[in-house]
Amino acid sequence: MPKVSGLPKVRFHLDTELNGERYILLMFRYAGGRLKRGTGEKVNPKFWDAKTQRVVMDKRDNQRHIKINNTLDSLAAVVVQIWRDFNLGGISLEDFKNEIDYRMEYKPRPAPPAPAEVPTLFEFIENEFLPEQEKNAYTTRKALASVFNHLKTYATEKRGGLLHYEDLDFKFFADFKKWLHESPRNHSIDTAGKTIRRVKQMLNAAHARRYHTATDFKAVRTETAKTSKFALTFEELEQLYALDLTGNPRLEKVRDLFLIGAYTGLRFSDFTRIRPEYIEQVDGENILTITAAKTGQIVSMPLFPIPATILRKYNYQTPKVSNQKMNDYLKELGKLAGMTEKMFVTNTAGGKRSEAVLSKWERLTTHVARRSFATNFYRAGYPAVVLMKITGHTTERQFMQYIAIDGKMNALHFADLRKADNHLQKVS
Repeated sequence: MPKVSGLPKVRFHLDTELNGERYILLMFRYAGGRLKRGTGEKVNPKFWDAKTQRVVMDKRDNQRHIKINNTLDSLAAVVVQIWRDFNLGGISLEDFKNEIDYRMEYKPRPAPPAPAEVPTLFEFIENEFLPEQEKNAYTTRKALASVFNHLKTYATEKRGGLLHYEDLDFKFFADFKKWLHESPRNHSIDTAGKTIRRVKQMLNAAHARRYHTATDFKAVRTETAKTSKFALTFEELEQLYALDLTGNPRLEKVRDLFLIGAYTGLRFSDFTRIRPEYIEQVDGENILTITAAKTGQIVSMPLFPIPATILRKYNYQTPKVSNQKMNDYLKELGKLAGMTEKMFVTNTAGGKRSEAVLSKWERLTTHVARRSFATNFYRAGYPAVVLMKITGHTTERQFMQYIAIDGKMNALHFADLRKADNHLQKVS
């Protein structure tokens, strides 16, 4: 799957199979696929600027380049808008191409067959949308079902138990966000944003079926919050590994699972279901390969000494514990390990930013293991693009926002890289 950085770019190039004037082709790579199609325009290569990917003026016809470039600009804007409208590329290539033709008015959009009866919003979500999510990971299906429950609860409390497609306008989303932040939900800014994006996904799916014609929801933007990120260093992980937990099998099991996560970068749902058949020897290296439960992607990574030793202790089959229990026990483990260093913590519960001072042990969760992996190996000099194949981030921008690298840590990382470059050594 091609990796993209930030917003995917629409690119244009000339067909190499023709002599004389050549057709201009459109190329769009994104996380969901690769779109390639003709633009209907052609140009002599000597009037094509490969750097700007646009036509330059031909004095024999000083208006032609303007017409062609306007078409390319319109195509680029339409392609990116379709990508956005369909959940960042959640559309088949065939439908993507057809949608371009409809929006560029190359061909008329076919009239949809009139449904015998258009389902209500809640009927559509329950009977069509949610059942179609069976192909997705359990965590995704669970999150979408939770959003549906929020919509039904909101409708009961605010709209007499009903919500119609046309009700979900700007005013609705503003009030729904406020409702998500209120007690007893107290959703953070990020959690509320994810919920709203999933409601938009549902509306978009219904819109594609012509169940409604409302479009206000497409322009609704969600907010993300910059919160404090936390990771344990390699030194702290090694201290945890060296901790004598003889006589406390409960904390020993939790410590071992956490370290497996911190040295593999796997999510809790993955590092708690490792089995012997997931490990094989390749060129003398023990390689762990597992299909991520959340994304369905196949992830492979080498087993470093600490996780290899731990897994050997359990015959390469990780013990079981619930996420909630492990989070509780991790705090007990961190306190026992002396993780009392104070840290500023930013919180956005209820949609309001606040700060608190907590000890490190109070912030230990299963997710800290995964963030520690990404942060530590990035600081050690491993390229982001290599680590992204393990963490599953689709853009470098997402990855850099994920890792716990603040300004001071980034400066230290820069200094470490400098030491390896003879040209940047201090003159003696």
